[in-house]
Amino acid sequence: MAVLVASLVATFFPCAAFAQPVQPTLKLQVIAGRPVVDGVYLNGQGPYRFLLDTGTQVNMLEAGLAKKLGLAATSERELLTPSGSSHVQGGTVGKVSLGPVEAEGQEFLFTNFDAEHTLSPGIRGILGQEFLAHFDYLLDFQHHELTFGAVAAEGAHVPVRVVYGCMTVPTNQGDLLLDSGADMLFLFRNSLGAMTAQVRTSSGLSAPVSVDRAPELRIGERKYSPANAEYRAVADAPEAGLLPTSLFHAIFVSNSEGYVVFDPGRR
Repeated sequence: MAVLVASLVATFFPCAAFAQPVQPTLKLQVIAGRPVVDGVYLNGQGPYRFLLDTGTQVNMLEAGLAKKLGLAATSERELLTPSGSSHVQGGTVGKVSLGPVEAEGQEFLFTNFDAEHTLSPGIRGILGQEFLAHFDYLLDFQHHELTFGAVAAEGAHVPVRVVYGCMTVPTNQGDLLLDSGADMLFLFRNSLGAMTAQVRTSSGLSAPVSVDRAPELRIGERKYSPANAEYRAVADAPEAGLLPTSLFHAIFVSNSEGYVVFDPGRR
């Protein structure tokens, strides 16, 4: 039975100004299709291993580490996920740094990381759109590299629509949420396939899903043929499903201009 990490959609938007740094290239680990970095500092403490998750608007932090760092729980948020909703406490980190970039006044939710620890026991947090939306960056899954800044990205500019702080892209299967925290195409509709897997979220929720053959996926003029997809009807979802970044060799995200380039430089 697969143990999967579903992305989270929160009920608020990032509001900090966009920043465009000068970049070196950082080492990127890819664990079960998900991008992981080791150089995150919180208020100068670290480095810590974090998952980069474009599919969640919020940042998240292991509750035990939050306590160790003396972070007080000053707020509570409702998380809406494909498997349900939950209320999670959180607080503010004054400065978050990763390589050449940093952001101040970052909100984090404090939770357990049981699902993430099945990927890597050393993961201590998640950087979501609360942090990532400040920057342009290239996620290169083929070469295991992360580059922040305005790098050249040859290819079609696919416009993104922001839904609850997260990016959705138009496809022939509907608008799909760009999700580096998912390992498989997830379509928010029913399938004839049997319930054979569990979706697990960082908030501790789980739900059964169908795993069945995936339909052909078209993004602009490009066609993709993922082998399988997960299916689960999600009532009133603002998007048609989750698009895992692991389907691509690389993705350039331009938050400054509102587009993405899939597999830049490839025909």
